[in-house]
Amino acid sequence: MESMILAQLTPRRFRACLPLIFAVCLVLVASIPAVAGDSERPVHASIFVSSTESSPADNLSFWIWIEPLKQKARKLVITEAPLDGLEVLSTTIPDSCLESRRTWVCIQDDLRPFSIAVQAVAGPGTEGRDLVYGASVALWKNGEGNEDSMDPIQLSSIVHVVPASVVGEPKVDVQLEANESAIMPGNPVTYRVDVTNLGNTTAHNVSVVVTIPTAMVVTSAAPEPTIRDGRLTWILNSVPVGSTWLFFTATLPPANALQQVDAAVAATYGNASGGQVRLANVPTSLVVLPMRPQAPLSPLPALFVLAVLAFVLKSLFLPAGPIIPALRGPSGPAEVFLLHRSGILLHHVTPIHSAGLDSDIVGGMLSAIRMFVETTMDPSTGPLQEIRFRGGSIVFVTGENATLAALNAKGNRVRFGRRALGFLRQFEKSNAQALKNFDGGASPLLGIDDLMSRISS
Repeated sequence: MESMILAQLTPRRFRACLPLIFAVCLVLVASIPAVAGDSERPVHASIFVSSTESSPADNLSFWIWIEPLKQKARKLVITEAPLDGLEVLSTTIPDSCLESRRTWVCIQDDLRPFSIAVQAVAGPGTEGRDLVYGASVALWKNGEGNEDSMDPIQLSSIVHVVPASVVGEPKVDVQLEANESAIMPGNPVTYRVDVTNLGNTTAHNVSVVVTIPTAMVVTSAAPEPTIRDGRLTWILNSVPVGSTWLFFTATLPPANALQQVDAAVAATYGNASGGQVRLANVPTSLVVLPMRPQAPLSPLPALFVLAVLAFVLKSLFLPAGPIIPALRGPSGPAEVFLLHRSGILLHHVTPIHSAGLDSDIVGGMLSAIRMFVETTMDPSTGPLQEIRFRGGSIVFVTGENATLAALNAKGNRVRFGRRALGFLRQFEKSNAQALKNFDGGASPLLGIDDLMSRISS
């Protein structure tokens, strides 16, 4: 019974599987020529790329990989396809290959695989494009027959170009400059610190440190730094793109042994990755000038002044008798001398008779006294205004190019000096060019008599 059932089922199952069996046989038969054809190829070739996505100016590497399979593939010609958007930087080939116009002829002694490496970049303006690097591989016939000919193998690799990413990065530079090339002890010198951000984003937490000799005294700074042991430290929360300036003024005390003042600036700031960038010291130096030696006090200049002054007083006040009679007379000054800044007497008036008096000599001596006193005194004290002595005085009124010397001016001498200075300025204004270019000649001066009359009255 069982054998009868099995005999009936087996033919049915076989008939049901016939279509499946037939389809499998067709696939196997169709695959036989393909496999046979691929096995007939004398060479395998491929192109590999370092990255399928790149930005302009990023380095790309292409490798043309070749594996000869048959003896006739020991001689091959590899030709690079025209470049569109790619720029070749360099090429590396094996010793068995020769290059000519982006074509390589390779002759192998055996069937070892080899590769050609090409370094390239995507050119500018290629963002958004798919750039293709291609090459073809063919047998090198060199005049031989075509019975073993092979269609060239076409190879290609695609790179998609994306815009370059911009990374914000600060770049800080510092420089230290002084407003003087040398420093005199006791005199101030001003330094400027140039903090320049050359990057494309704001720098944060910038620390600027200036080092100066500890002997120097900082008198002012802007903005205010922290000062300790010759170190000035500024902490800047942010430095935008561009330049920022820091200033400070310092002096070198006279009592020091320095021959050169060395200063330096350094900085530290944070970069985009969270690290710290340190700038080395940028030095600057100033030569210390020697101080002028103090001249020893000598009694000779003072004695000379006293002698000249005594001669002038004797000539002015004692020509005809004692001092009291000489002072009697008009209410104005006893005598008035108008002197050029060079010391030449321009005019002289006196309401009293002075027997044997040479006004040119006296005027020259008055100029010598004034010049000597102003030269030996501190320039900040200004011009000589008055010489007082027992029984009289000499008031000096100094203009730009001329000086009035009034002997025994009556009344308030300060008020007299201010009044006389106004008259003198009017006179100098009227004779500006003549006084400025005065050469000692007898050039006419406008209003000189009127000036002397007003001063004497």
